[in-house]
Amino acid sequence: MQLLGLLRRELRSECRQWVQDGDITAEQGDRILARYGTRLDDVGDGSLAYKVLVGVALLFVGMALLLLVSANWEEIPRALRMLGLIGMTMALNGVGIRYYLKDGSGLGWLFVGSISYGASIMLIAQIYHLGEHYPDGLFYWALGIAPMALLVRSRVLALLMLTVALLWLFNEGKFSPPWQMLLFLAAAFGVARQSASAGLGVVTVAVAVCWLNILLAWIYGYPWRPDFDTGNLTMNMGLLALLFMLGHWLAPSALAHRRRAATLLSLWALRGYLILLIPFTFYEVCEAYLRELQGVADPGLWFGLLAAIPAGLLALRDSSAHPLSRGLVMGVPLVLLMLHGMQWEAIVLPMVILVNLLALVSAIVLIQQGLEKGYSQYFYSGVGLLLVLAMIRYVDLVGDYVGGAVMFLIAAAILYAAARYWRDRQLQGQGGQRDE
Repeated sequence: MQLLGLLRRELRSECRQWVQDGDITAEQGDRILARYGTRLDDVGDGSLAYKVLVGVALLFVGMALLLLVSANWEEIPRALRMLGLIGMTMALNGVGIRYYLKDGSGLGWLFVGSISYGASIMLIAQIYHLGEHYPDGLFYWALGIAPMALLVRSRVLALLMLTVALLWLFNEGKFSPPWQMLLFLAAAFGVARQSASAGLGVVTVAVAVCWLNILLAWIYGYPWRPDFDTGNLTMNMGLLALLFMLGHWLAPSALAHRRRAATLLSLWALRGYLILLIPFTFYEVCEAYLRELQGVADPGLWFGLLAAIPAGLLALRDSSAHPLSRGLVMGVPLVLLMLHGMQWEAIVLPMVILVNLLALVSAIVLIQQGLEKGYSQYFYSGVGLLLVLAMIRYVDLVGDYVGGAVMFLIAAAILYAAARYWRDRQLQGQGGQRDE
């Protein structure tokens, strides 16, 4: 399991201490850290604190300037206000570009300059009463950040661009299909690739999923307004399957950032699957979902199949995933077709029963995988799912009190067996060390 940025910094610090104490050699330390895309002489630890402090300092300077200007805003002539905003934006970005060309620094200045650029757009529009369509300001703000983020390969600028673009997406999505979002997604993916940033890549994927859901809502409600339908859930089922298998497909990569991206994709796709699964353990939710489906002509079905079929092919070729995961992914296209093609009255009760059993089996498999492979994320996800299922059965009993009691007993047995297995493994490991 690949480590995230904070854990890599902690591991790097520990390895340096081991080398200093003579427990391992520097070469061994570098070999350990190379598995996680870092090394002993990585200077990112100190520079991170420096960047945070400088960034906060620049933020306070900006707040002070805004307070001074806002207190005297109405007394300043229009032309002077506009020139001041443009001049401040150009000065901040100019200083940032100068430092970046000099020694690769200056990203803090560029970040503040990007915020100044957005504030200038809004204030100049207010001064001259330009543009009644307010999402345009957010669009041009994000559009101005995109080339700078690409040129300096800055993850911070790319995240700022994505944040502004996401605000534009939610606001523009009320009025028209936001096709232009593709520009910002392409720019963010470009920065993620150039800077070898797994986190930025996964955030971009999440934003892309939001964009696809809004586009599908516009297909349902065109030309008047976006109309979110049950087909959005169908599409998301296919997307989760595809993202999960893409994570497994990227896992064997020789590049550390791709392995980290694979871990994040698989983990968050799994969490999304669990979150999506829990509501369908209720009969009322399944009934409402199946009743509202639009049959095999539903656009959500075909978008879901466009994602689920490639995911099934990847699962067919990839033997590294757990058999249950592979079986579920390969069965997603068939399940989607059955849900949309059959009479809902005939399948609602079997669906509720199967989803509850699937949730229970998923919790067992996650706990088992977490114990066997030492994946704490899987272990705690399984335990959490089991506790949520038990709480759901407590609040909304399936059948009668006997059914709820049986569910609690099953959950208790699984947790007790997991605890015994964990203790036995620890005792075996301690016994092996004593024998050596």
